[in-house]
Amino acid sequence: MTYKFLLITALRSFARHKMRSFLTTIGIIIGIVSIISVMSIGEGATSKVKNQINKLGTNFIVIFGGSPKRMVAMRGQGFGNLTLKPEDFEAVVEECEDIKNAAPIIVTSVTAVYESSNWKTMIAGTNEKLLSIRNITPILGTNFTKQDIKSKNKVLILGKTVAEELFAEKNPIGKIVRIQNFPFKVIGVLEEQGKTPDGRDQDDTILAPITTVHRKILGSKNQNFSIMVLNTENKDLMKQASTDVIAILRQKHKLRETEEDDFTLFTQDDVSQAADEVSKILNLLLVMIASISLIVGGIGIMNIMLVTVAERTKEIGLRMAIGATAQNIQNQFILEAITICLLGGFLGIFFGVATSIVVGKVLCWTISISIKSIFLSLLSSTAIGLFFGFYPAYKASQLNPIEALFDR
Repeated sequence: MTYKFLLITALRSFARHKMRSFLTTIGIIIGIVSIISVMSIGEGATSKVKNQINKLGTNFIVIFGGSPKRMVAMRGQGFGNLTLKPEDFEAVVEECEDIKNAAPIIVTSVTAVYESSNWKTMIAGTNEKLLSIRNITPILGTNFTKQDIKSKNKVLILGKTVAEELFAEKNPIGKIVRIQNFPFKVIGVLEEQGKTPDGRDQDDTILAPITTVHRKILGSKNQNFSIMVLNTENKDLMKQASTDVIAILRQKHKLRETEEDDFTLFTQDDVSQAADEVSKILNLLLVMIASISLIVGGIGIMNIMLVTVAERTKEIGLRMAIGATAQNIQNQFILEAITICLLGGFLGIFFGVATSIVVGKVLCWTISISIKSIFLSLLSSTAIGLFFGFYPAYKASQLNPIEALFDR
């Protein structure tokens, strides 16, 4: 018997039991929909996280005041440890040749007031280099200058959320916003940044000269800060620059070889790798959970194939009587199992792609439907049909022709 003949026989069998065949494929359809949806949504989420990381800057290096252990212990209790000093910043800028731009940052919470509107937000004191490091351009107004830093000028650059909350549809440029009763002039509004991977609104912030934040808002002559952001000319220089920065800071902080760093450094690559690892583990777990539906569907196929063998015992006996071998019978039922799984697979791919598109629109994510997920779905369907169809097919091939012909 040719495979073409076996396929036609399988399709005729399905046609005789349309409802039973459809119900049998539901488990496979659900499994394939789950796999495609999970992989597509997972890849879309990964792409979104990478885009958010890229928005943080290009070839950036971030140093936090405080050791990694202390950073974990202090999580949620403030905006960092003020252990980085102006001389640390100057040493890094002067001694590390690979650093292109550098910006110190100090962050604190404030309430900004404009006329009858007020908004509680965070203000980040920094220098004029931060926007260059993060590849951000003000959509209105301009960045502050070195002179603003030097003269401790009371000027602000607003994030989009703050601008909308305080000014609604008004143009905020040139307006006066009061912070802790000091008048600040708005000189710029940042382009929209969206949310960070952990859900924080990057547009709910204000930038100001770091010297002004120290003197006017914190009321301190201490010039220490909590964060230092650097970038390099290209990605290949980040590793060497990181090594140099660590050596410089350890020397400035007079740390012995046995002492751990009293600062925490990570690069753009570190963030990307961590995000990739989390995404891979999460996607693997989700695919494994989705695969349970395929296994349940496979068990259903084995059950229905055993019923089919029992119903077609005389047909099997007749085929053997006219010359069909045990291998022919086994191939016939394996092919039927694979065919029904593939039918379920194709339907699952259709509904899986549709589900992914709908979920993407609801979540406003860019969904990536890869060829890999479709190929994996078809491969899984074939494997399920082969694995769970083998036992019923083997049982059919072992029937005694005489007993099968006279079976009641």
